[in-house]
Amino acid sequence: MKDLAKAGHNLTYSFQTRPHVSFETQLEDEEVILVVRKHPLTQLQWVVNTLLLVVVGIFLGMAILPLFLASQYITVFYFFFVFFTFSYVWLNFLLWYFTVGIITNKRIIDLDFINVLYKEFTATTIEQVSDITTSVGGFFGSFFNFGDVMVKTQGFQQNIEFLDVPQPADIVEIINLLMRDIQDNP
Repeated sequence: MKDLAKAGHNLTYSFQTRPHVSFETQLEDEEVILVVRKHPLTQLQWVVNTLLLVVVGIFLGMAILPLFLASQYITVFYFFFVFFTFSYVWLNFLLWYFTVGIITNKRIIDLDFINVLYKEFTATTIEQVSDITTSVGGFFGSFFNFGDVMVKTQGFQQNIEFLDVPQPADIVEIINLLMRDIQDNP
């Protein structure tokens, strides 16, 4: 087990090795080895949408709406506009932050938040892993080193997918080391 990734994390919290975290279904002797979430670059779409929304809102509030509405109505518009924008940003951040992949010394866990009210939890033990596939595609994926990791399991269990995660080859290496360690120490 000493060959596994050293303790540390990056500034974006999208690839954390040996973090000091725990989770709801964690077993007593289970140690978290890696926590991954989507690469921050994949979140650019909603960040750009937010910036465009702010520009359009300011333009509407300063140039268009004063031609048709009284100032108190423009204030109400700004109130709803700020609330909507903040809600959009907060929701997208929460969905990114809480959609995680967790690799422990015993299990591989995929926690996907589809929306605020629905989450999907998938887990498998290291012993049940039959195949691991990684794919990196496109210019940005190759240049910034992010891609998908697919963990296939034996039997009828659901497969686990870590989508758009940083350093997919390192994730596969960590899982392979865990599998080798379990085979050597049954």
